[in-house]
Parts: sequence; C-alpha cells; structure tokens
Amino acid sequence: MGAPRALRVRCPAKINLGLWILGRRSDGFHEIDTVMQSVALEDDLFLEETPAGFELTTAGLPIPKDGSNILERAWALVAARSPSRGVRVRLVKRIPVAAGLGGGSSDAAGFLLGANRLLALDLSDEELQEFAARLGSDVPFFLKGGTARATGRGEQVRHLCPAPPAWVVLATPPLAISTTWAYGRARISLTAGDRGASILAAAITSNEWRTITPHFHNDFEDVVLPEFEIVAGLRRALEASGVLGSLLSGSGSTVFGLARTRDEAQSAANAAADLGARVHVVRTTERGVTMAGLSGELRFGGCGGPGPAMDPRDFDGTRSGTRGR
Repeated sequence: MGAPRALRVRCPAKINLGLWILGRRSDGFHEIDTVMQSVALEDDLFLEETPAGFELTTAGLPIPKDGSNILERAWALVAARSPSRGVRVRLVKRIPVAAGLGGGSSDAAGFLLGANRLLALDLSDEELQEFAARLGSDVPFFLKGGTARATGRGEQVRHLCPAPPAWVVLATPPLAISTTWAYGRARISLTAGDRGASILAAAITSNEWRTITPHFHNDFEDVVLPEFEIVAGLRRALEASGVLGSLLSGSGSTVFGLARTRDEAQSAANAAADLGARVHVVRTTERGVTMAGLSGELRFGGCGGPGPAMDPRDFDGTRSGTRGR
C-alpha cells in the first residue's frame, strides 16, 4: 500500500503516577525515575505532503512564540532524510501548554510517526526512538503510550503491564510553570530513588487502584505546592472530593485525580472548576500517538502492540468535558 497524501495524527496527554529526581547529570539534565500513563485528552495534527519546505498553522489553545517550536525541530530531523519534499501541518491544540501533561512532546512524536508514513521514509523503530530522544525527554514515551516507566533523563522507556482503567480529572490553573525553574529548585531524592518507582510499578500489577495510589509520589510537589497556592488548593480540593488518588503531574501546573465512575470524576471536576481551574474529564488509554489516513486508521501503542479500536466519542466532547471560569 502506498503512502497516503494526508494524515491525521491524534496525540494524547500523559500524567505522572510517580516521579523521583535522582541527581544532576554531567550533560546538565537530571536523572529521573518516573511512571507515566497516557490519557485521552488529545491534540490533533493534520499533515499534508507538499513539494518542499515546512508550514505550520495552529488552532485551539495559544502556543508561546518564545523560541523554535518542537515541530520545527522535528521537521529539521525529517528534512535531512527527505530534502526534496515538504509537509504542511495544522495543529489543533487542546492539551494545556507548560502544564506537566507532555503536549508538546506528544505532538513531536506524532509528527515523527506521521511524517515517516506520509513521506515513506522507512525509518526503523530504532531510528524513530533516536529522533524522539533528541527532541525531548518525554517524546519516546508517546510513540507507544500506555503505562510505562522511564529512566535516564526520561528517554529510556520500559512499558509496564497496563494500569487498570480509570476516569481522570485534569485540573489546570491559569498558570504556566517552567520546567527549568522547577528542576532548579528541586531537592534530590537521596533515599527513595529507584525503590519508590519499583514499588509503584509492582503495585500496578495488582490491577487495583486502592493498592496503587498509596505509592503515588512526585518530587516536584515539594517545590510547586508551597510556591503556588492555587495549585496546592486544587490538590486539596481533589483529595477532599473523594477521588481514588491525586497528584501533581510532571512539574505542573496540572493536578489530576482518578475516579471509578464518570459521575465521581465530574463531581471532583466541579470542585476544581469552582477554584478557577480549567478542567477535563477523560479516560486513561493504552494508546500512544495514533495515525489515521483520510481513508483509514493506523494504530500504534499499548504494550508494544496495536492499540484498541477508538471510540470517536472519547474525542468529540461527549465523553470528555471541560468546565472553567
């Protein structure tokens, strides 16, 4: 089958079920140990082949203009393999920016997979992983998504047994937090280290959130919550709403909570919205970035194999809602 002339790529967000900062590396990055889970809040990428060059337009949430976009850097890698062809990209942004949800990294992973297919570059899985790691620490995770443990600076990904399904409340305050700032203030885990992540990964095999959530941990909470009362307030509000567990995602500013049912999740979301947060109620997913040709779908993700068929209602707003002020 020949390469399609246009593609749609769905790019999910992630949450961190656990994140430990182990130390600063000689290359300036930090050594971390984290357990991540993809969730069904998604950006859309629409890719179309052109005779030459790269063109990007955006819709939805605004994207900061301070520096090169990660999609432009992804194109620079791809262009070296296909100098005589181009790509026109339309990004529909739904994942909040600088919120700890990995939206930019997911978009980059989606672009790599989409461009590889669209331009028939025949990049191997190893080459895609290498390109992804060069673009950002979280990018390799999104090539398959699901439940995974990431080490090194985050680029060394090992997929775990899937966490049990859950409804997820994402509560994002009107605040962007710089990852560089957060790392600069973070304390190093001197004792927990990889033990905490190993315990969490083992708990996930129980397939019971009541066993898993007591092992949630994020070293960035010691930095972010004391500094930003609105984030700490959202964390308290979600806990008080009776969710199964809640935590700061990444370096923030988003706080998430897990619930058994959509009604329970919506109740928690309402409490967060009352504090001024933009909220989304979505499901966990075992998918990473997912390509759909205009005449059919190509699925990637979930424990190294094809992901399950998508229910369109997961993405049209009937199963994911937003509320804010």
